[in-house]
Amino acid sequence: MNFLQPLMLIALPLMLLPVIIHLINQQRHRTMPWAAMMFLMTAKRMSRGMARIRHILILLMRTLAIAALIFAISRPLSGGWLGSIGLAKPDVTMVLLDRSASMEAQDLQAGESKRSTGLKRLAQLLEQGDYGTHLLLIDGATGQLHEVDSPKALLSLPMTEASATSSNIPGMYEAALTYLKTNNSGRADVWLCSDLQESDWSVDSGRWDVVREEFALLDGVHHFLLAYAEPPSNNLSVRVENVLRWQRGNEAELILDVMVRAEGNTTAVRQVPIEFEVNNVRSVVEVELDTRGASLKGHRIPIDGELTSGWGAVGLPGDVNPLDNRFYFVFSEPPVRKSVIVSDDASIGESFRRALDIPPDARLQHQADVVSVNRVGEIDWERTGLLIWQAALPNGLVAEQIQNFINTGRIVIFFPPSQQNAGDNMFDTRWNDWQNPSDGQLFNVSWWRSDADLLARAESGDALPLNELRTYRYRSLESSGTTLARYGADIPLLTRINTDQGGAYFCSTLPTAQYSSLERDGVVFYIMLQRALAEGCRALAEASQRDAAPDALTDREQWKPVAPEGKTGSVSQRGLHAGVYRDETYWVAVNRSETEDTAKAAGVESVDALFNELPYRRIDVEVGDTSSLANELWRIFLIAMLVALIVEAVLSLPSKRVESDPVVDFATAD
Repeated sequence: MNFLQPLMLIALPLMLLPVIIHLINQQRHRTMPWAAMMFLMTAKRMSRGMARIRHILILLMRTLAIAALIFAISRPLSGGWLGSIGLAKPDVTMVLLDRSASMEAQDLQAGESKRSTGLKRLAQLLEQGDYGTHLLLIDGATGQLHEVDSPKALLSLPMTEASATSSNIPGMYEAALTYLKTNNSGRADVWLCSDLQESDWSVDSGRWDVVREEFALLDGVHHFLLAYAEPPSNNLSVRVENVLRWQRGNEAELILDVMVRAEGNTTAVRQVPIEFEVNNVRSVVEVELDTRGASLKGHRIPIDGELTSGWGAVGLPGDVNPLDNRFYFVFSEPPVRKSVIVSDDASIGESFRRALDIPPDARLQHQADVVSVNRVGEIDWERTGLLIWQAALPNGLVAEQIQNFINTGRIVIFFPPSQQNAGDNMFDTRWNDWQNPSDGQLFNVSWWRSDADLLARAESGDALPLNELRTYRYRSLESSGTTLARYGADIPLLTRINTDQGGAYFCSTLPTAQYSSLERDGVVFYIMLQRALAEGCRALAEASQRDAAPDALTDREQWKPVAPEGKTGSVSQRGLHAGVYRDETYWVAVNRSETEDTAKAAGVESVDALFNELPYRRIDVEVGDTSSLANELWRIFLIAMLVALIVEAVLSLPSKRVESDPVVDFATAD
C-alpha cells in the first residue's frame, strides 16, 4: 500500500488515546473495602467476565475508529503494481515509451491512442506517488535518455509524440541499464509502455540474456509493463512500392504497386476508396477488399511529360490507426542500374554478368561490367550501385573505397576466391579453407530467412526454392554478421554484415557447376542478385524512399519539408515522421517501415519470460482507458471508522443490572 500523504501516518500513535484515557480514569478511583457491599460484590463476580470483554471491545472500537481516520487522511492508494513497490521510495523512476507507428491505434469513441492513454495513466500515477529524485524518459524512436521535470511534462514533450518509427525495446533496456550502473542509482522503478510488437521486442535476440543477467545484479530495481496486447480491429494500412517514372514520347506516367493490408477485418468483401495525390493533383480509385486486403500491381498515373521528378501520396479512409492510412512516395527519372564484377576467374565473372545484365523490367537499363583485380582503379564508384567481389579480400586503399561505397547506401556481395589463398580480414570476416563433401554427399540448405532481405519470399508469397539448391563445395567463413541461410546447424551460406548504410554480404559458394547449382537452377541466383542491385541503385536516383529513423535525413543539411503542409516539426524530429523532403534536385519520402504493417504481437508469455527471476509485473490495459492505475481507499477507511463508532455506541448502551449501580463500575471495580 502507498499513500499520497504519508506524513500523516506519524499520527498513528494517537490511536492509543482511548487506552491511555482508560488507564488514567482507573487511577482516579481508589477502591475502599465496605462490608455492606461485600455480599453484592460476591454476587457480581459471576457476571464480571462478560462486562470486561464488553469494555475491551469498546476500547478496541474507539482505537480502530481513530486509526481508520488517520489512514483516511493519509489517502492510501491501491493498485496491482503496489504489491511490488511497498513503502520504499525510488531514487530513480525511468519511463520507457514505445513510440512506434503501431502505438497510434485508437479507441474511436475516446479519441485516444495506445501511446496517449498509456502516457496519461502513467503520468497520473507518478503524480499521485513519489517518483524519486530523478524522473527519466527513454523514447523508443531515438533510444536517447532525457531528464524530465515532472510527470505532467511527459504529456507535452516532443520526445513523447507519435512517430512513424519502429522501437528497439532491448536497446531501450540497455540504455536504462547503462544509466543505472554508471550513476549507482540505487532503488529504481522502470516503467515500459508498449504494444508488444514482435519486431520491436526481438524476443529471440541474445541481447535479452545479457540484459536480464545485468539487471539481476542490481538490487532494488523493479520492472513494470503497461501492455497493450490486443491487436486493433478493422484496421487498414497502405504501402507503395516499385515507383517508376516512364517516358513515352511527349507523355509520361508513373507506374507503382499499391498494397492494402487488412488487420482484424471481419467483412468478407467491400469497396474501399484509395486516394492518389501527385504534386497536389488528386484522384480516387475504388478497390475491392477481402479479409486479407487488396493490391494494385502496375497502377498507372498519367503525369506531365515535362515533370521529371516530384512527390505523391496514397491515402485510405480514416480508421483506428491514422498513422498507417497514408504513404508518401517520390519519383525521378530512373538511373542506369550499373553493377561491377571483380573476379579472379573470367568464367565465374561471366556467370555474374549474365544474371545482372538481364533486367526484370524491359523499361529499366542495366549495365554489368567484369574487371580483374588489377583493374579496380577503373571502377566508376559514383555511378555504380552493386559491386560483386570474387577475389581475395581487399586491403589498403581499395578496402577504404569499398567502405565508402557502402556508406553511401550501395551494396557489396563478397564471393570466395577460387584459389586456396589466405585472404585478409574485412568487416571482421575472413575466408577459411574450401570444404568438400565426403562419399559423394552434397551440402543442402537447412534454413534460410524468408521474411526479409535478399532471400525473402516472392511477391506471390511463395518461398524461394533454396531447398533445391545443391552445393558441391563451399568455403568456411568466420564472421560476426547475421546468417541469412545456412547448411546444417551452423554452416553459413549467406551472411549479412550489419552496417549503418548500404549493405555487405558474404556468400560461401560460387555459382558455377564445379561448386553449386546456383547458376544452373537460376531462380535463387537471379533474384538474389537483382534484389541487391535494386537496393544498391536506390542511392543513384534523385528520389529515394526511406524508413523513419533518427538518421533518415542526416546525409544532407538542407532538407526542406514539402509535405504534409504545416507539419514541419523540429529539425531533430523530422526523420521520425512521415513526409516528403527536398534538397535542390534530390527528393526523399520518409515512411514507417514495412515491419510496422506486417508484424504480429508477441505472446505475453514469451514477453514475461524475458523478465524471468526479476522483480516484474505486467499490467494489461486497453486502448482508450484513461482510468487511474491506482485507486484511493480513503472512502473505505471512513466507512470502517463509522462502523467502529456505531459498534462502540451499541456496546456503550447502559446495562440495567450493572451500569445502574456506580459502585460496580468497571473503572472502579478493582
